[in-house]
Amino acid sequence: MSIATGSVAFVTGASAGTGREIALALAGEGHDVAVLGRRTAALDDLVGEIEGLGRRALALTADVRDAGQLEAALDGLLAWSGGRVDVVVNAAGTTGPLSPPIGQYSLEDFDSTVATNLRAPFIVLSRLLPVMRAAGQGRIIMIGGNHGMRGRAGRSSYSASKWGLRGLTRSAALEAGPDGVTVNYIAPGPIAIPRMKAAWKAQAEAGGVSEEEALRAYVANMGIPLGKPSEAQDIVAMVLYLAGPGGRNITGQELVIDGGATVL
Repeated sequence: MSIATGSVAFVTGASAGTGREIALALAGEGHDVAVLGRRTAALDDLVGEIEGLGRRALALTADVRDAGQLEAALDGLLAWSGGRVDVVVNAAGTTGPLSPPIGQYSLEDFDSTVATNLRAPFIVLSRLLPVMRAAGQGRIIMIGGNHGMRGRAGRSSYSASKWGLRGLTRSAALEAGPDGVTVNYIAPGPIAIPRMKAAWKAQAEAGGVSEEEALRAYVANMGIPLGKPSEAQDIVAMVLYLAGPGGRNITGQELVIDGGATVL
């Protein structure tokens, strides 16, 4: 897909972290970008940066767990874009509580995680996939996680929601392929974003070790053969590939970026 004049990208989870970097990268490639998240001030700052790159931008504040808020945001997106959407990146996500085993994990926490990681992308696709199919082209990219490729103790809601997102990706790819729309799933492992770096720092302080030692211990525990977490730019590069000319004949695929952790 060449980037035509007025091409519109939509990125959820864009207030911070990888979603923010994806939005900026898409703008740098020539797309106008609508960004959705919960933090209005952060989105306004991002819009300013995108406009500084010479692209149009729209901030949409919504909690993706709230269907009404999300649907209203999608209304705003289509009104702003004139009913056009070329690239959709579902980057909003949550791990949910990280340690409770099944039996101690609350139904409220489970529902909240699934609402963010699976139901929200379904709502987005329900509204935007018909628009793309009618246009005869489009790229949809789901940001999942490598725990959706394998289970992990203490992460039942996260793993279940990301496995479900894989199924949604495959079904959407089969439905939309005949109309020229691709749908793919990126499965990152740990990403060295500020939130994760803060967690490693806290672990170092609690254990009385250096941050480098804490990171090595974390990587060893996660079983990463390459010995390092991913950077946000690793995921950004894959998004740009899938959204660009190289991704024209790739659909229904799961692309894992985790340093080899899922090889084991």
